[in-house]
Amino acid sequence: MKKIYLVLFICIAFLGVKSATFTVTILGNSYSPSTLTVSVGDMVVIQASGLHPANQVTFSHWTSGVTTPMVGGWGSLSTTFTFTATTVGTIYYLCQTHGPFGMKGSITVVSGVGINETANNFLNSYNLFPNPATSNVKVSFGLTETSTVNIKLFNVAGQEVKVFVSDLNLVADNYEYNFELPQSIASGNYFIEVSSGNRKSIKKLLVSK
Repeated sequence: MKKIYLVLFICIAFLGVKSATFTVTILGNSYSPSTLTVSVGDMVVIQASGLHPANQVTFSHWTSGVTTPMVGGWGSLSTTFTFTATTVGTIYYLCQTHGPFGMKGSITVVSGVGINETANNFLNSYNLFPNPATSNVKVSFGLTETSTVNIKLFNVAGQEVKVFVSDLNLVADNYEYNFELPQSIASGNYFIEVSSGNRKSIKKLLVSK
């Protein structure tokens, strides 16, 4: 019986995890973004083509620009493909044609983000656009009740990067705000939190410059 409860708990916990999708595109003879951090369960789309086959390689080959596919990796792929991050660690890949000249990328997979999401029933919708973002991000959400709202930007370590809105009193309605990202912000993964008191909702934002 204890085993059954344990299995049920694991299934419920797994279903409660919110995954995100990240896309790596080809920009000239480089990958954009070239470095990416995702969580276990996230989906990653990597663009590849006959001109730019993507090879998963070992770290030593990635460092030296050797294009030999890694044993046990995805091999050499010439079409765009999607995979789910399942194991903590770093995935190294490069272009079979241009890898020796610096066309390479890496994906770091982490187990968590260091930010917890609690009950968010004060919102009936919450979206970020565009995502990935470059210089601005539009935050839209719907409030189910009158609330004092805060909107903040965090990095993957859970550190506050920017306060967009502080203690703004809003009635139940739909809202949309356009925020300028800090000019000094680097490419990578961030999180935007909409909160009211101890209730919060968090979405992952990819910044690509």
